[in-house]
Amino acid sequence: MEEIYLELFSTEENEFLAPIETLVVLFTMKYCDSRLKITFILTKQSHGVNSYPINLENFSHQILSDEIPENADTCQLPNLKLNSMSLVAGLCACLRQIIKLSIAECPDHFCRNLLGFKTSSLLAPSESSPWTRFCEVELISTLRTHVTSPEIPETIARFEVHMSQPLRLHNIYKYTMSKKFSRDGTVTQDRIVPEHLYAEGSFMTLADTIIFLCINVYLRFFTNPRVLDLIPLTAKWYNKLMTDKHLSRCLSFITLQSTSPLNIDYFLPDVPNQSLYKSDAKRYRPKNKIYTKQEDVENSLEIIKNTGIDLGMSKRPLGADIEIDWDEIPFEANPDGGSLPSTRSKRKYEQLENLSRPVLKLAKPGDVIVDFCSGSGHLGILIAYLRKDCTVILLENKEESLNRSKLRVKKLKLDNVRFYQCNLDYFKGKFDIGMSLHACGVATDLVIQHCIKRDAIFVSCPCCYGSVQNCHHISYPRSNFFKSVIMVRDYLIIGHAADQTHDEKNVKTKQGYHCMSIIDADRKLQAEECGYTVFISKLVPENCTPKNNLLVGIPGDSFVNNCIVSVLENVNLTSSPE
Repeated sequence: MEEIYLELFSTEENEFLAPIETLVVLFTMKYCDSRLKITFILTKQSHGVNSYPINLENFSHQILSDEIPENADTCQLPNLKLNSMSLVAGLCACLRQIIKLSIAECPDHFCRNLLGFKTSSLLAPSESSPWTRFCEVELISTLRTHVTSPEIPETIARFEVHMSQPLRLHNIYKYTMSKKFSRDGTVTQDRIVPEHLYAEGSFMTLADTIIFLCINVYLRFFTNPRVLDLIPLTAKWYNKLMTDKHLSRCLSFITLQSTSPLNIDYFLPDVPNQSLYKSDAKRYRPKNKIYTKQEDVENSLEIIKNTGIDLGMSKRPLGADIEIDWDEIPFEANPDGGSLPSTRSKRKYEQLENLSRPVLKLAKPGDVIVDFCSGSGHLGILIAYLRKDCTVILLENKEESLNRSKLRVKKLKLDNVRFYQCNLDYFKGKFDIGMSLHACGVATDLVIQHCIKRDAIFVSCPCCYGSVQNCHHISYPRSNFFKSVIMVRDYLIIGHAADQTHDEKNVKTKQGYHCMSIIDADRKLQAEECGYTVFISKLVPENCTPKNNLLVGIPGDSFVNNCIVSVLENVNLTSSPE
């Protein structure tokens, strides 16, 4: 049976408080008339995190504080267990699943409209969609921390600007120029665009319910109704939703009314007049974007050259002695079973061989192996088939990709595979080996960071070197050595140049591969500073992908247990740099 895990705090008076994410989930469940099983995980409230009193009388639930289920502890809350093999984590992904489960029970339920056009509302993960990030991360963060300033939060000010933007509507010219939607049946060039009534367009979606609850909580707990005078477009939208009988009835479980003084003079901060949608032409474009001017690249490379750092690579990939007989592997476990075009299939075979060999060599019976950013599961499914004595977790934030891998696993009748639909940073489970094939930019470093925190082996083939950038999870350079010798801007220039790995005849290809080796040397040094032994090599053959570096990191204890002599017999560590 499906089950959702939510965070809950308790007080000395045996009253219950909840973070904003829990409120949003309960609000959505009430709106959908969901009968999903609710399990609250009683946790200690972190300092500086807001909590809100709630009434749980109308929710069928259980509260756990001691024996926490593994699923509840594997990913950041809230998370939703679909079955014994599948878990969904992340606020928007969980809410979408709640709606889908309600529709499955009652196909005509009005909540189906929340999924939006082509059921795509908040479908894109927050890592790639500014709109999802606004609803799932930025606005939620506003309500998680204390809002005591008379300045209206920036997120709400940005939403006010958002509501002033032109309506985003699929095939908008159909509405503005078609006779069908014209009052008098004539076509005109100056037809008025439909009014921006809701957050995503002309009808209510999941985004509206999230933003509505957050603003309702903000008004009730931190301000007074006069603040709406400063945000007229938001006020118009908010008051319209307050008249919706289905929404208004769902607010009853939030118990405390506002205690904010009435004499505070609130003010609106200045925010850019920009869209919250990535697809809009007016979207935010950073002014300080780095371009790979050859002069800058050469200056950055000179800095690295002067350090005398060894950029040598192993002549053979770790595990090169492991043979993989594709004739013995069923169709659904090889790249052809993943519906790849023939032009990519051969290269994918070669890539999978290079990544799977070190995993097969280092894995022990009972190990938990995580395929980070698994996509359709090519690598993870192959490992799961070849090592049925291990548990393989396919971790991917795109629902469609994970669904394709589920179909393949079902056909193979594998019972050692688990599916986690979530962002990489939401995962906090224990594992022994982490692997990633072409995880983009920062994602590769998140994988390595996860592995180091868990003292786990990592096997990674990086990609998108040019997209590495400082964020709230990761900062560059990665190693202490690189931080001491090169500035961030010079480092990022090398990263951009590392993506210039074109065909062999291109004059910048050799330079691109050299820059790749520098970025990966930084990753290697970072892991070595944490007690790892790290091997860097090229995939074989090298032309199976332009991004063909392979990093294998083994923590100190694991390295000893896997027999140093056996590894070194198969790896030559003295080759010269590219």
